[in-house]
Order: sequence, then structure tokens, then C-alpha cells
Amino acid sequence: MHQQWLINSMPNKTEVRIHRLHETFIQWFHQMFTGIDYWGKTYADCRWHIEPVHVEIGIAPQHVVPAMAVVVHEVGKQLKADGKPEELKDVLGRICMIDLAFIKQAYVEVSSSAVLRETGWSEALFKRLIATGASSM
Repeated sequence: MHQQWLINSMPNKTEVRIHRLHETFIQWFHQMFTGIDYWGKTYADCRWHIEPVHVEIGIAPQHVVPAMAVVVHEVGKQLKADGKPEELKDVLGRICMIDLAFIKQAYVEVSSSAVLRETGWSEALFKRLIATGASSM
């Protein structure tokens, strides 16, 4: 169900892209629980790479957060149905939020770099424009 929601919102979806998304989702989920290298540098590097790929293939950030919430909800339902302790759902939620933090920070950095590269602005000017815009809201 969670994958279907994300797939339906994908731009330019093809059978190949949908198949790749399924494979990637299974790999991501497996890595999340195995930690690749006990949640060390390799794990962090892998998580950091997710959002640039999302940007490249057109999965916008507004799809990532709800998709993560669906993952937590659906897995939580399955854990409950299997009679597993509620603590497992809490752990799942914490792991997903760590992954989400990596993904969101990478998005900010990828987006900022793209704006700086395309406009030729300095980082200081860009930060000043953001601060000015934020203070006027």
C-alpha cells in the first residue's frame, strides 16, 4: 500500500521505474534494520545519497515525509497483528526519523548547491536572501 501511494504520485512512471522503486524500497528497508556497518559511516553515506537520487528522478520532498509516515503506520499495523511489543513500533519510528533527517538535510544541501551554481550567487548572499525572506513572513 505505501509503495502504491508513492508510485501513483511519481512523474513519468514506467514499468522499469516502478520495478526499480520496488527493489530500492526493499533494499532501503533491509539496510535500515541491518545498519549496513552497524549504522556507521557507510550507512550514513548511503542515506545521504538518497535525496540527490530523489531530486534526479523527480520525487519531491513533499512525497518523502508522508511516504515515511505511511511506512511507520503500515509496519506498525503489521507488528501489532503479529503480536509484537509496542516498543518495536517506537524503534521503527526513531530509525525512520533518523533516515528522514539524513534525507531532508541532503535535500537542503543539494537544492542550495543547485541554486548557487545556477545563479552564481555567493553562499552569503543566498543565506541573507533566505533570512530576509523568512523575517518578512
